[in-house]
Amino acid sequence: IDDSEEEAEARPAQNATATKTSSQSSPAPPPGLPSDAKLIDPNNIPPEISADPALMAQLREQGIGGDGGDMCGGGGGPAKIQMTPKGSEQGRHTFEFQGQPVYEWDQTLDECNIWIKPPPGVMAAHLDIEITHTHVRVGIKGNPPFLNEDTGGAVVVKESFWTMDGDEVNINFQKMKKGEMWMSALAGHGELDPLTKEDDKKRLMLERFSDENPGFDFSNADFNGQIPEARNFMGGVKYN
Repeated sequence: IDDSEEEAEARPAQNATATKTSSQSSPAPPPGLPSDAKLIDPNNIPPEISADPALMAQLREQGIGGDGGDMCGGGGGPAKIQMTPKGSEQGRHTFEFQGQPVYEWDQTLDECNIWIKPPPGVMAAHLDIEITHTHVRVGIKGNPPFLNEDTGGAVVVKESFWTMDGDEVNINFQKMKKGEMWMSALAGHGELDPLTKEDDKKRLMLERFSDENPGFDFSNADFNGQIPEARNFMGGVKYN
């Protein structure tokens, strides 16, 4: 048997090995990333990302993309986007610390809401909550505050409030700037990932359409291309 025949016999085994390797499941995300962290393959970028210049610009600002469209991070592999954890109800987001949920939040054109589950046995009378123009403090009387942070945007203090229903505390911030997009409920508590941000932008924009066009159903409406900012679109949001 000459050398060429030996090489030909070796090729099927090599191909079989390659096929077996490629069919294996993707490795688990590295420590520090959530289990649902998604990979962006530079050779197969999802169309909802590649078609949106704003999203691509945001990813490049985070050091993920390059001028040539390379979506690899500094390590040379596909870039990982940490997705904003979802809350217990549709539209809610979860802020986590060291893998543990701290609170859930969502936003509309007019307000931002936070939901907190206090320790068992805590009642409304035990709580110490103060809302100011740009800050909130949450805690149990006689103890250091559980939260003591700036808000994600300016707040109308006299219209904001908090309530306790069952085992959940709801803090309602009335936005000073109607339609403003808050990237987080509280400053320094992360920001919405690019895809979740676009979902929130769409929801706020459709809410504005419904607000300004009563009687019309926009629940199944969609956008072609970049979603506009609800606050600034077509001359700005209208106040009732």
